[in-house]
Amino acid sequence: MVVTEFESAIIITAQDSDQPTMNQRMGIVIMLISAFGTASRFIARTFLEQYAVVIQSTATAISFITSLRNLIQMAFQSSFGRLSDKLGRKTLIVVGTFGQALTLALIPFIRNGWLLVVGVATFSVFVALSTPAFTALLGDLTSHKSIAGLLRMVNLVGAIASLIALLSVGNLSNLGETELQQYSIILYAAAGLFFITGVISLFLINPSTEKLEKVSVLTFRPLRENKEFRRFVVFGSIMGFSMSLGWPIFPFVRTEFASPEENAWIWASFSVIMIITLIVIRPVINKMNRKWLLFIGRVIMFYIPLNLAITTFWVQTWWHMAIGSALSGFGNALYMIGESAYILDQATVKEKGTYTGLFYLFLGLATFAGSLISGVLADIFIPILGQWQTIGLFLFIIAGIRFISSFGFLFLRPSTR
Repeated sequence: MVVTEFESAIIITAQDSDQPTMNQRMGIVIMLISAFGTASRFIARTFLEQYAVVIQSTATAISFITSLRNLIQMAFQSSFGRLSDKLGRKTLIVVGTFGQALTLALIPFIRNGWLLVVGVATFSVFVALSTPAFTALLGDLTSHKSIAGLLRMVNLVGAIASLIALLSVGNLSNLGETELQQYSIILYAAAGLFFITGVISLFLINPSTEKLEKVSVLTFRPLRENKEFRRFVVFGSIMGFSMSLGWPIFPFVRTEFASPEENAWIWASFSVIMIITLIVIRPVINKMNRKWLLFIGRVIMFYIPLNLAITTFWVQTWWHMAIGSALSGFGNALYMIGESAYILDQATVKEKGTYTGLFYLFLGLATFAGSLISGVLADIFIPILGQWQTIGLFLFIIAGIRFISSFGFLFLRPSTR
């Protein structure tokens, strides 16, 4: 079913442009990469921060982990995305995926918070290498008219795979006798999934699209020439800043009030709701205004820090955190489609990777600043107010900032393509 839908999108592309059609084999490879790659990245991103709490990292160290992770993963995408426009997508996807597998497999040997910062930074370089190349590859293989539908399918496959992987690693973690061993098992499992993704990516074939004749390390020309893309970068970065304020704080709550297996269930609720959302919106996704996908997907994210604040003070159970995670799944399902589709709508045929990377460059800078500021301030106020009073106060403030920031997307204009 997935391949049939995917091929139908490519048939539309073949009718509308000179881009090549894609056979069934290529469709299967794309969906397998989405399945294993999304599951491995989701597990790594979710549990690396909680692993940092378990090895007793400070809030400042965790803020460096989250801020550097996002700065590197997003900022480097501009150069790597442009490089993929020149060299082709496959090479960057393969090298990046195997690099993620290797570095993540080594991280459980780290017991120091600041060494973990170095490990996560190295891991993030490889994430930045593969991510814009894969996004641009999807843009190569379909038309602007049907890109949202393709992204919905890719995200749906990834969400289903993430759900299965979360439930599996949650049960697998019980083999560990200590919390440290349990989180280590989870990270090893994610590294294995990355390795499988790398093997699958070897079967990719670069589409015969127009390539850049020259490659510059960094170009801001799209921001100068495309006013709507520039507007999107500004509002997306503001939203990213507000989102990142919570990232150094959230792991303390989730690690304190839920076991590794319960955290797997919490994030499973995220995947379940994402899957349901992606299925329900299928008939209308290509007709939906991108800015409403972005706004709705982000305005509801104010509830996540609010939910964790309530958990901190009053409802200290894993199932209450699962409610917030489920709502997050709904919001992220809409936002991920809207974000990628809006970028590709604005991009030129030759520079899909460039536009993707440039957006994530500024998003990376914004999230770096937000995460770092939050973690440093938390370590300043914890000795004054106490750990949980500080965490609770920060969560309430972050909820308000997220809510206000989301309204920036309403100032975007509909895509013209």
